[in-house]
Amino acid sequence: MDKKDIKILTELLMNSRIPINRLAKKVGISREVANYRINKLIKNGTILGFHTTINTESLGYSRFGCFFQLKNISLKREREFLDYLKEHPFVNYLSPIIGKWNLAFDILAKNRDHLYAIIKEITSNIQGYIESYIITSTGAEQETFPTKILNINKEIQSQKMYKKQKLDQTDSEVLNLLSKNSRIEYKEISEKLKITPNTIRYRIKNLENSMIRNYTISIDIRKLGYEWQNIQLKVIGSKEDLLKQFLRQHKKVIYFYRYLGNENWDLDIGVIVKNPLELREFILELREKFGGIIKIYDIYIIIEELKGNYAPEGIFKIEEIT
Repeated sequence: MDKKDIKILTELLMNSRIPINRLAKKVGISREVANYRINKLIKNGTILGFHTTINTESLGYSRFGCFFQLKNISLKREREFLDYLKEHPFVNYLSPIIGKWNLAFDILAKNRDHLYAIIKEITSNIQGYIESYIITSTGAEQETFPTKILNINKEIQSQKMYKKQKLDQTDSEVLNLLSKNSRIEYKEISEKLKITPNTIRYRIKNLENSMIRNYTISIDIRKLGYEWQNIQLKVIGSKEDLLKQFLRQHKKVIYFYRYLGNENWDLDIGVIVKNPLELREFILELREKFGGIIKIYDIYIIIEELKGNYAPEGIFKIEEIT
């Protein structure tokens, strides 16, 4: 991978819907070469997908983190369960992990009753194999810096606020298509929905002002030589703002989530390292600077991202969002 590939990945992380002509100009290559390089990055598994980040809260959905510890389960049965979660209409992130827990995933639910129904359905699928599990409430704050995997520090997660929205059937279908492929063209959406391209363009513009946070890509960081570790911290002091500033500036931190009301931990921190020694160095640095205000609750390795952090199919069912 050369500097032009890195530039392409950076631009796509910042805006995966960027027109190919503009992308080519930014990188300093022809349109044909830009297409060739993107296709090569897809084929070799570096780019896993093109996604649209949607403000699901404005549709009335809250996010809940789930951590499961399984017992007496074969690799075949675990894979079946992972496949089940991957296709679940309200699971929007999924990864097997190594640590205290076996797997982590997120659920989008409209309310407590909806959450309980989803959890009951999921636990029934894996009944007899659950050692323990924990459900955490929605992160009160989140900041992400995915371009750090390319040695560029830019926050791309939009922080703007959105009002609660009700979508009609067409807007719901447009969002669903964009969520699966942020680079889908107006013409293709038009053909699928039997609506003119200009109408699609107008609707997407409105959705960008009301629902869509950004367009981005998911990358297999293993192709870049990294491992993905997650550190859960309990913050017990009054210097949290200094800690957050440290996390924003540190080249190994690609996100942090802040929780409210979680008795076990307050911060989830995503760290990219090339080996365990780099992780140890980061932890020592963290403890040296903030040892008086933090306590590490857990550290786990994220093996692979089976389902990315994008909106699942269930929230686009019109009967669910009206």
